[in-house]
Amino acid sequence: MDNSLFGQRLCTAAALAAAVLFLSSCNLLALHRDLRAAATAGGVAGKVVHDESDTATVVVFALREEDGDWVANNYVHLATQQDFLMRLGAGQRYRIGAFADRNDNLRPDDDEPAVILPEPVTIAQGWKGVTKLGLTLAPAGRLDQQTAAAAQGLPKVVLRPLPVWVGEVTGLDDDRFSAESGSMGLWQPFEFLVNVGIGVFFLEPYDPQRIPVLFVSGAGGNPWEWRAMIDGLDRTRFQPWGFVYPSGQRLASSAAVLELCVTALQREYGASRVYVTAHSMGGLVARDFIQRNASALDNGYIPVFVSIVTPRQGHPAASLGVRRSPAVVPSWIDMQTNSEFQKAIFARPLPSATAYYLFYAQTDPKQPPDRATDGTIAVTSQLHPDAVRDALEVLGFTENHTSVLRSSEVIAAYSRILAMLAAARGR
Repeated sequence: MDNSLFGQRLCTAAALAAAVLFLSSCNLLALHRDLRAAATAGGVAGKVVHDESDTATVVVFALREEDGDWVANNYVHLATQQDFLMRLGAGQRYRIGAFADRNDNLRPDDDEPAVILPEPVTIAQGWKGVTKLGLTLAPAGRLDQQTAAAAQGLPKVVLRPLPVWVGEVTGLDDDRFSAESGSMGLWQPFEFLVNVGIGVFFLEPYDPQRIPVLFVSGAGGNPWEWRAMIDGLDRTRFQPWGFVYPSGQRLASSAAVLELCVTALQREYGASRVYVTAHSMGGLVARDFIQRNASALDNGYIPVFVSIVTPRQGHPAASLGVRRSPAVVPSWIDMQTNSEFQKAIFARPLPSATAYYLFYAQTDPKQPPDRATDGTIAVTSQLHPDAVRDALEVLGFTENHTSVLRSSEVIAAYSRILAMLAAARGR
């Protein structure tokens, strides 16, 4: 199996190192274009509380300010029963509203409940600045005459899509999980958001009797690389979920959207818990997500977190890229050695209700600790005191950075942990 940057399957932090050292002109041009497009983008996310039926269409829309008037600019349908994420232009002012489109004509009619935020919002740049808001559709709610007139232009809007996947059922051979998709996510994160999207996929229909296990990949990764570990799951107890995201975007942005998606799924399906498993850089995204989720729900919703070969101190290649590359992949900023992002997420301990297991790997167990690596990440980074501090158990394996996900020894240890904790909690 070829694990180079342009091989069959992109590997996590190895992709960072190879990216800096093998920065081709083609990738550089694509990255430049992507960064220019991302600089003009932002968005809003939130939920619409309503009493419409499960089959009803609820439209969330944006009116943009132009020469003192408000004109229809973009719209989305809800991603779940209540949740939405909409792409808008950075630095611009919008009025955000929603209506129950009972006749599917994309216009708020006089007999359809509608609501508009009382004040305009100005959109921050980039997905780290996604504006969160909430709307409530009251049965008697209607738009004022001026707003209703502006919203009549929605059918003429040329959509600027941002696919958000919240619980779509698919398989590991889905094209969105391909090596090409992973490469796009690293080198062209904005292009990935527009063409592939972001979100949590189900790998089988949701079953309330089984515990979801959420898999979070690292740089250039995708759910396909988890195939061996997913195949090893006890399907009588567990069901796999996969987080798909552009690994080249800022890590806090990925964690924020993951938190929105998981919260939406919890609201939609009522799952009482989710186990989280992450590889390499994905462990940093997952840690930030778990801290955000605990703050949002405060109920021990994530009782298990397993991180595999995660670099507490980032990667020197990312630091090199930030210093010397003519175009910088945004996630490199957070993957620099001891970045501000890393300091922030490790300054806060994991929630006390989360049992944390740290898996590390090295290719040669005879190497002294200060020189040992998994071929990509130094063991001293994997076992940094900040990372070990929260761990209930630390397990080491003689594997490299990618083979660790296919190792029968790793899968056996992982299965033991999941089974033990599920049994302790009555599953």
